[in-house]
Amino acid sequence: MVSGNTSRGLHVLRNSVLLYGLLLVTSLLVFSLVRNNTFWHSADFLYLEQSIGVDRSWDDVFVSAPYQPFQPLVKLVFYVEYKLFGLDAKKYYLFNILIHSLNALFVYFLVVTLLRDRAIAYLSSFLFACAVGNYGKAVMVVSGINDLLITMLTLVTLLLYFRNELQKGGRMLSGWFLGSVVFFVLGLLTKATSFSILGCMLAFHFFFRAETKRPVFNRTFLTVAIVAVTALIAKLVFLPDTSARENLVIFGPQVIRNFASYLVRMVFPIHGSNLVADSGPAVQFVYKLATEIRVITFLCILSYSIFGFLFANRTIRFFIAWTYITVTPFCFFDFPRDWLNIQYLYLVSVGFIMILSSGTVFASRLLYQRRWRRFIPYALPLFFVLLSQFIISHLDKNYERLATAPQAQQMTQKIRMKYDAREKRTDSPKRTGERAPQDSR
Repeated sequence: MVSGNTSRGLHVLRNSVLLYGLLLVTSLLVFSLVRNNTFWHSADFLYLEQSIGVDRSWDDVFVSAPYQPFQPLVKLVFYVEYKLFGLDAKKYYLFNILIHSLNALFVYFLVVTLLRDRAIAYLSSFLFACAVGNYGKAVMVVSGINDLLITMLTLVTLLLYFRNELQKGGRMLSGWFLGSVVFFVLGLLTKATSFSILGCMLAFHFFFRAETKRPVFNRTFLTVAIVAVTALIAKLVFLPDTSARENLVIFGPQVIRNFASYLVRMVFPIHGSNLVADSGPAVQFVYKLATEIRVITFLCILSYSIFGFLFANRTIRFFIAWTYITVTPFCFFDFPRDWLNIQYLYLVSVGFIMILSSGTVFASRLLYQRRWRRFIPYALPLFFVLLSQFIISHLDKNYERLATAPQAQQMTQKIRMKYDAREKRTDSPKRTGERAPQDSR
């Protein structure tokens, strides 16, 4: 006979697989225009070139260019993609969508763990699958696997950590805590997100201290913090030249400006670009009022944050803190004029969609006796879903244009020549029975 725990475990597994299937179908529909794209971003060609180099020596996995962060796990995953997919860009985009839908599933588990409200968790995962708040740029770039992977590791790390605190009393030898430490270490091999993870852990301990009955600076948190500090010291000592230099690091008032701008981008992502130039008169009219809209939007976000901290439940407070904590590291990079990289909002948007989902569901429940009127609050998340699809379609057109640009074509031809040359050297021993010559380094 099947025990109760086993039966419950099978039921949870079946529901999780079904939910992932629904989120995957949703993601495939949302990003249907993207799946026929080619390589176009400079980072795409860099990762491909490095993957071809790994065929010569595995040391290349651990070597970073002066403008690259130390991220051997990302390189390893990209190398596996390269070995499986070759230069078939469609399969890379499909893999991005698979990871994106998996992240949406982890968003569901995270929200239901903290709030224990399945309706809000379902809506949050659906909105994340629709790229609300981040608008899908991480999925629409082959090299976006970097952001997709670190987000997955961050979500799993925090999910295991929170469950250990809520259900295991913060046990040090719990499988959930040990698993969270393992995924945290793996995250350190992708991108520097120690600040965001540690900040979210502190926020959790602060807002959920009544449930956990543990101090904010407890032994489990300090253990993770020690791991982060040790990794940082090791990186500074052994890898002094691997810090990213893609953008100018800044301080002062510009950081505050970037902070406000990133929060506004989740709600109003339109900025001066080909997206506006190629859009109809309605979008261009809205963009003429962009400054006023951004100011009003920021004031609304600020007022809601203050109101939420004062009167909302602990879970909403936590996700408000999540939004502010996860966006902070990206505010120290300088970008030209008013342009900001919305790709950085991929992890940040988890807080935004949870707040949007909770407000929608709670408002609908207040109108439960109003028949069809109780569905009116869902018009707001529907608006953001349509806005996300609008942004994705225009970004797709812009990326297809960039892929046909002479520079991208030259890089594609260069990578194709290296790939073909490598394939010939690999196939030669199979045809002749001779040993393949070693590449000179």
